[in-house]
Amino acid sequence: MISSSPSRKRFIALNNLVIVRLAERGHGAVRPSHGAVFQYLDDTGTTVSVLAERAQMTKQAMAELVQHLEAHGYVVRVPDPTDRRAKLVQPTERGLEVFAIAQELVPELEDQIRQVIGADRVQALWNDLEAIRRTAAQ
Repeated sequence: MISSSPSRKRFIALNNLVIVRLAERGHGAVRPSHGAVFQYLDDTGTTVSVLAERAQMTKQAMAELVQHLEAHGYVVRVPDPTDRRAKLVQPTERGLEVFAIAQELVPELEDQIRQVIGADRVQALWNDLEAIRRTAAQ
């Protein structure tokens, strides 16, 4: 079962920490699945189709995530100036605040990981992840 694998549990634990911190700062409407929107959203806006493609999910599923975030004031849909038929999803001030909080949490998360596995292993982990990223990009 995928959900009980050790790597899945670690990912969930880290993701939950971010969600808890966001809720503590007034962003309780943001759920783990919304990371698929925030992670792939360009500064100038991104269509739902492109977001879905980047997140490797259906357009319908991405549209539901965007709709939730839009209803809670994290994103807006605006006309795409290059394509009258398309809408761009853009972060609002509230959405940008979520980005900022997530960025603030990175050092805290890294410190917690360092405390658990040690500085040398953390550096090795980052090196390994970068090697995997480079390989996947080729």
